[in-house]
Amino acid sequence: MNTTGSDDPSGRPAASRETFEAIFEHANDAIFIVDIEKDSIVDCNPAAEELVDFSHEELLSMDASELHPHNFSQFASFAETVIEDGDGWTDEITCYRRDGEIVPAEMSASVVELDGRPHLVNHIRETTDRAERDWFQSLIEHGTDIMLIVAADGTVRYESASLTTVLGHETVRDESVFDYVHPDDESTLRETIEMFEVIGGNSESAHEFRFRQADGSWAWLEATLSSHPDSPITGYVLNARDVTARKESRQQAVVLNRMLRHNLRNGLNVVIGHAEQFADAETPEVAASGEAVVSKAWELYEQASYAKELADILESAHHTQRPHNLSVLVDETVDELADSDPDVAFSVDLPERVCVMAAPKLGLAVEHVVRNAAEHNDAATPRVDISAQTPTTDGGVVELTVADNGPGIPADEKEVLLDGEETPLKHGSGLGLWIVNWIITRTGGRIAFERNGPRGSRVTLTLPPAE
Repeated sequence: MNTTGSDDPSGRPAASRETFEAIFEHANDAIFIVDIEKDSIVDCNPAAEELVDFSHEELLSMDASELHPHNFSQFASFAETVIEDGDGWTDEITCYRRDGEIVPAEMSASVVELDGRPHLVNHIRETTDRAERDWFQSLIEHGTDIMLIVAADGTVRYESASLTTVLGHETVRDESVFDYVHPDDESTLRETIEMFEVIGGNSESAHEFRFRQADGSWAWLEATLSSHPDSPITGYVLNARDVTARKESRQQAVVLNRMLRHNLRNGLNVVIGHAEQFADAETPEVAASGEAVVSKAWELYEQASYAKELADILESAHHTQRPHNLSVLVDETVDELADSDPDVAFSVDLPERVCVMAAPKLGLAVEHVVRNAAEHNDAATPRVDISAQTPTTDGGVVELTVADNGPGIPADEKEVLLDGEETPLKHGSGLGLWIVNWIITRTGGRIAFERNGPRGSRVTLTLPPAE
């Protein structure tokens, strides 16, 4: 124990002083002797070094306030109370570790005279379970989400290890987070922190912004900024994940949409116009070739028309769901197709209300399945039968089945869809069933195919019921 050359404050004889020093050195509680006037740490024991993970020499060179940056006002107020009353206790203190972790603690303190000035003897005990804290810390450090704790002015007080693995920075601690946020996105984040400062209380806000990586490029982060004044954390928690790939996927979907909807369809209009002239030729072989070109061009034109639908699905969030009445969706689709395909006999066997929870585009999936059954049906008397089974027990599902007596869905189309991927040797010919599959699976549902003997297909969409 270092008393800077002063006499023992207790006035004890040497033997008692040695006992006191032994207790000081081997105490389980962290003990700091603090010069309040100079805001300096005069001495500390090994338990104090272990608590905050700074060496003895480092601690003696630090300001006492540096150990409590997240709630310095509470520390200062507590110190004043102890000076007035001679001792005190509080559980509203946190300590700042070398790794940036904020440790909740309780502190008991008393006043001693050293060099003619009052000093605090602070006994600090961590109040969290160490094993539990280490487990939680490990969970944060090994996760892929980035966690930052920032002060009101944007200064980074804590960073998780994922900052390095995801964005490449060794550290941004003690720097301003705004120095790394894209200039076009900075104001929104700054204004949110300012708003939190004004309203106080628990607050949370979602953001998407660009963050500069170590190599100078920009990564898109999807983040939640939160404030919890009643927690041991003094500052704002920024929990973020890298969504650059998703943003790029959305941009690619927009480009694909523009290319298919405009470039390809405009080109196909030209092809169809010229091919129709060949289809009107007097020579049978030329006319047949012209008709084949027109037919295939219109088929490609229809595929290109799916582009906007595809882009909307790719851009939509996976978790977005809302209730739908399947009966209404089926009736709307059948009414439309009955006009365009008058030769198809539709049979609908659904209750007035069959409510399910699904993605916003569920109606599009239902339309594609029913339309596919009607438009590709080459039977002499084409039929499409639509029925539903509703759950009879808790935890049950809704099953919508569309059956037809057409040629059936080609095996390779079903195989590709059920496998979930296409290859150069195994691929489908259109986007319709892919669109259905993406909508249904994003809802947490399933799509199944069966033969509809003696001829045709049965497509069943399984969906969760609405509460």
